[in-house]
Amino acid sequence: MSTPSAPDTPALRIGPDVALACEDIEAAARDEHTRLRTTDAATEALASSRAALERARDAGRPVYGVTTGLGPLVDEAVESDEESASAHGPSPEGDRGRKLIAHLGAGAGSFAPPPLVRATMIARLQTLVQGHSAVRPALVDEVIEVFESGLIPAVPEVGSLGASGDLTPLAHIARVCTGDGAVVTSDGELLDAAEALEAVGCAPLRLGRRDALGLVNGTAFMTAYAAHAVARGRRLLERAEALTGLIYRLLGCSREALDADLHRARGHSGQVQSAAAIRDVATREGARPSEERPLQEVYSLRCAPQILGAVREQLRHARDLVETELNGATDNPVFDTDGADVLHGGNFQGQQVAFAADALNEALTQAGVLAERQLDVLLSPDQNGGAPPLLAWEPGPNSGFGGTQLTATALVAEMRNDAQMAATSSIPTNGDNQDVVSMGALSARRAHGQTRHLATILSILGLALTQLTHLRAEGRAEGAAPDLPGWMPAVDPVREDRALRAEIDDLTDRWVTPPTA
Repeated sequence: MSTPSAPDTPALRIGPDVALACEDIEAAARDEHTRLRTTDAATEALASSRAALERARDAGRPVYGVTTGLGPLVDEAVESDEESASAHGPSPEGDRGRKLIAHLGAGAGSFAPPPLVRATMIARLQTLVQGHSAVRPALVDEVIEVFESGLIPAVPEVGSLGASGDLTPLAHIARVCTGDGAVVTSDGELLDAAEALEAVGCAPLRLGRRDALGLVNGTAFMTAYAAHAVARGRRLLERAEALTGLIYRLLGCSREALDADLHRARGHSGQVQSAAAIRDVATREGARPSEERPLQEVYSLRCAPQILGAVREQLRHARDLVETELNGATDNPVFDTDGADVLHGGNFQGQQVAFAADALNEALTQAGVLAERQLDVLLSPDQNGGAPPLLAWEPGPNSGFGGTQLTATALVAEMRNDAQMAATSSIPTNGDNQDVVSMGALSARRAHGQTRHLATILSILGLALTQLTHLRAEGRAEGAAPDLPGWMPAVDPVREDRALRAEIDDLTDRWVTPPTA
């Protein structure tokens, strides 16, 4: 059911003095043995923000969610319950923190994959330890205990509007902590959270309203998906650049379109970097251009540095926004320990992440379009430098990579359809209290899904390049067959048509996930 953290597993440090990167959260979420440790600065920040809440309460100041109702019910006064919610144990009947998250336990669709749930928990904890949420200091340790137990809350992917944060998905995580929700076992079965907590030796949490609101009132769900999309996107960009360099090298394309001076003349740093990456692969082992190639290649080769360079710059921009969100305070109210005690606002609104994810989505889609067009170059006898059509070993009786091209084309259509902006799809809701919403979770989920599509297209392109070297090695295509780098697929030549689904999936899994040490 669960895999508790191994004692020798390196710990991920969280705190206001730690700047987590997208790759940090991705790696920690993938390792089911990950331990989390708060820094001394986190301990101090948590205590200071809690003291700010106590000062506001003692002064009789209204505090949203603590002494008021929620959303459109903000003008309804409620009695603070913060003093009673201070320990582990079953929530008493009528407990307000428990009730606060109960009504958010809706949602629809498939359950989020375990690494994304774990990443969401890390992201929310990193927000809490910034010291602006005024949760009980012990709450962070209690949630870490649940995280390290290996339990995976069952979190529906659909339900967040990204406006008052990711309320619904975060509520499902919080409800597991209180013993009210459900967890997903390694077999995909659902198990009652109370039973699951007991099985791993964790007591259900007892939440006051501020603790409950602190767990759900932020952008951790969309940030987790967006961080994964950024980390995956960076690796896939590097793979796309390397594959482009291999095409240049195998086909003997003119290097003029990769010239450093050409790209420096335009001035875009991403373009300069992508051109250098492609050029590095294209010119290895003394590879030289062929005099039989045209002066100017088709745009999918000649303009690859410009296209992938633009993708690189969108990735950089998305990373800046997502990592700022990951390490910031996304809550309401914000408790300011240096000035006013309580600041009511909208730091839970996920517009930055929504815009970043939408832009990343578009960039990944264009990278997919480019890779599919490069695949067409390899399969077309009038462009592939003397190889048979569709890279078939014996054209006619065999169709070679014709079927894989259909899949790549279909994936481009999927990517284009999913590239529509979600960040401008606001729909008023919540009694018109949330009259403008970010739809950031939808943007981030789409961007994350696009990384899988792109990885699959690139995998098909990689398999086609491998087939071309096999054809050359056995004299069925013109040109030499250079040794391919170790990251390329080591697959047998397709002499007789065979189903390539398994090879495509295996390579996609390798290229979409971070390499293991």
